[in-house]
Amino acid sequence: MRVLITTDFYLPNLGGVTTVVLNERSTLTKLGHEVRLLTIGAERTSSFEDGVYHLHASALKLFPDSYMTFSYHDPLLVDILAWKPDVVHSNNEFFTMRYAHRIAKQLGIRLVHTCHTDFTRYNEQMRIRHHLWDQLMALVIQRRVRFAHLIISPSEAHRSMLCRYGITKPMAVLPSGIDLERFSQSPEPERLAQIRSSLGLASSDFVLISVSRLAAEKRLNLTIDAFFLLSLLHKEARLLIVGGGPKEASLKKQVRDLGLENQVMFTGFVAPDQIPLYYHIADLFVSSSIRESQGLGFIEAMAASMPVLLQEDGSLGFSIEEEGCGYLYGEARQFVTLVDNLIGDRKLLNSMGKRARIASERFSLMRWGRALSCLLAGETSLEEGNQADD
Repeated sequence: MRVLITTDFYLPNLGGVTTVVLNERSTLTKLGHEVRLLTIGAERTSSFEDGVYHLHASALKLFPDSYMTFSYHDPLLVDILAWKPDVVHSNNEFFTMRYAHRIAKQLGIRLVHTCHTDFTRYNEQMRIRHHLWDQLMALVIQRRVRFAHLIISPSEAHRSMLCRYGITKPMAVLPSGIDLERFSQSPEPERLAQIRSSLGLASSDFVLISVSRLAAEKRLNLTIDAFFLLSLLHKEARLLIVGGGPKEASLKKQVRDLGLENQVMFTGFVAPDQIPLYYHIADLFVSSSIRESQGLGFIEAMAASMPVLLQEDGSLGFSIEEEGCGYLYGEARQFVTLVDNLIGDRKLLNSMGKRARIASERFSLMRWGRALSCLLAGETSLEEGNQADD
């Protein structure tokens, strides 16, 4: 099967959608499919390289690390139509969605859309009343997905949001998979020692790690505030923030204002193949995000045998506390209490890490890839809201 994946976000943007798209391309290829990508490039001219169509970008940017296009007559369309994909799988509702619909319509093929984003989180940062924002997003999303034959949602909570928006298209719930082996394998000790040394980490340091795009909805400012309180109790505590994004400058200023320059480290953008190394130099994964569509970073950390400290786990489809692989916290004082307990009990920390690794196995990449293949081909008949499985 020839699969064309469309996405507004791609490398070097290191976010959840980029991760899913990279995994989809590699997994479907391993399963014998021919896969190409259509995304927005960083240049003002179009190009095709290594199976990726790069649409020419507008001079305007939505974020410093993402691009927009307002042209829907790109010369690359001729090449794509000549390639004749069997199905189009879109991953964003905006810029490349229009191309996805146009290609599917001209070729008379299926358009399957995965809705990754939890749009309810953006009303907070835009300061719009919740019900007004929901009404606006309902109109926008209904219009953008109206031509899709099937909509894939990464979690039941996310599907509920789409239902609240009045989406009546057939839906399937399919949690995204990850390459568990890539994160569970123990890297060379010498390589880990090099990274720790480059970051100024001592062997006695207790390292908390956050891996995400540095954007407002990730609420990393709250993580830093909570860590400040922890640092008053534990001088050996360190916070490692992996990733880049539009909030990087303001977060660094917050760290300086709190006098945490020697305890909070920013790595900036890290290549995807290097991310597992950073999980393996840390002790505990932390997140203050409250509306994750997929929680890929949570799963990656658990695959690396690391407990997680979160403010929500609805995106995972199971309770981390019931599984014994992490804790949920509500406010900064609870954050400090829970981390303090783990710092003082290495046996508990290691035990939770082992259970985290077991819990992550439900997100096997090949299992996800086989289920996705069936959905793309229209071979799996699912009633609205049913869980896709292999």
